[in-house]
Amino acid sequence: MNQTNDSKRIIFPNVKDGETFMVGDMEFIKFPATDIGTPVVANNIAFRSEFGPNNNLAESYVLEKMKAQILPKIAEVVGEENLCTIKTDLTTMDGLNPYADLESLISLPTFDFYRANVKIFDQYKVNKWWWLATPESAQPHDAPEWVVCVAPSGCVISYLYNYDGFGVRPFLLFESSIFESPED
Repeated sequence: MNQTNDSKRIIFPNVKDGETFMVGDMEFIKFPATDIGTPVVANNIAFRSEFGPNNNLAESYVLEKMKAQILPKIAEVVGEENLCTIKTDLTTMDGLNPYADLESLISLPTFDFYRANVKIFDQYKVNKWWWLATPESAQPHDAPEWVVCVAPSGCVISYLYNYDGFGVRPFLLFESSIFESPED
């Protein structure tokens, strides 16, 4: 990690896709950049928690805790101006879309993001179950209480939103420019 003298912004010029880097006391994995920013996911469980009062991430305890406990630490290190808004698609696994997409500076990876990047995630498995943002289903179907999660093996299943033992791996989008060297 470097800090440029002219703009005081934190940069990570030598971090390649699929590699880890430190932001304060948290280690993150860098994923391939998109046109919106560069996705990063915590390499470890930040905390364990019940998902929430239901399977909607926008109303979840995990989002509330990430905003209160994780986001301020990250923003302090990289600068809030280097955080991009994430638009989390809360479409259920069975294709229902009863929840509006969540727009936030911090989120959880969705099932689709996990699936698209499973080769990178497989390099950094954690030994605890962890939540994804994706609900299993919603009304009028019979499973509105389930949330998709990842097992230590990398297998994806669904579990009850009120289970209090699964981990949280925060997901953020950084401005891609912080991964460029000052000469770029």
